[in-house]
Amino acid sequence: MRPRAINCSSPLRPTKNLCMATLYYLCPPLTTMDKTQTMSKHLCSLKTLSTRLAIGALVLGLFTQTSLAQDAEMGEQDLDTPKTPEEQIAEDLALFWGKKREVKVVQRRSYVKDGKIDLTLNTGIIPNDDFLVYYLTGLRVGYHFAESFSVEGSFNYAVDSLSGLSDYLRNQSSIGLKDAQIREFIKFFYNVSVLWSPVYGKISVLGQKLAHFNMYTGLGIGMMHTEGYESPENPDAQPQTKPSANAILGFRWHLTDMLSLRTEYRHFFFEKIAASELSTPIALNVGLTATF
Repeated sequence: MRPRAINCSSPLRPTKNLCMATLYYLCPPLTTMDKTQTMSKHLCSLKTLSTRLAIGALVLGLFTQTSLAQDAEMGEQDLDTPKTPEEQIAEDLALFWGKKREVKVVQRRSYVKDGKIDLTLNTGIIPNDDFLVYYLTGLRVGYHFAESFSVEGSFNYAVDSLSGLSDYLRNQSSIGLKDAQIREFIKFFYNVSVLWSPVYGKISVLGQKLAHFNMYTGLGIGMMHTEGYESPENPDAQPQTKPSANAILGFRWHLTDMLSLRTEYRHFFFEKIAASELSTPIALNVGLTATF
């Protein structure tokens, strides 16, 4: 135990030299050996800290490896564990309905028309005349100058038949429908139309097959040839050829790369006989198209 130093600020107030001598005697300065011992203590402390850190890292590594090994063993046990029949059925159903509910999107066009020629045989009916029904047979030729645009020329021949209303009126003796009252008959017509196809898509058929289709619309102009009965009651019954226009809405259903089925609605406009009214026959058409 080192001696306690004298307080130099005591009431005795010794001289400065005496105080300094006493401090030097009681608290001698560190020697070279003391400094070496202090540095050794610091080095030992650093070594101890490094050793502890190394041991901690080693323990952490062993713990991590042990945890990973346990997880791997648990995964292998899960794979090896047999599934109950209910779990297996649920998994199989999930796979089955997952395939059935898979959404198919249009990624590209499977049927390209740009630069190709269409040749169409069509048939149809004009059902909206009160006294006559027209059955149509026709031929069309079209050229696709772009993927969505085409120009088409068509010719149709019409065969007329009396409607149910005409038969009823003729069979009623009190009414007696006269042929002269049916003043005009459509015989044939031809048109040039520009078609625009803005929609290309696919549709599921009974959940078994995808059908590719185009929806198109268009406008056209042409000539309508009509005939009528010659009688005093119908002085303008002579055959006439008059300008017409038509609006088009249709679908093209692709069957193969070359063949397609067309279903179509055409609304015609032309002037009736004697320029009294506007005639607006509606043609419902079905056609088979070959594309070259």
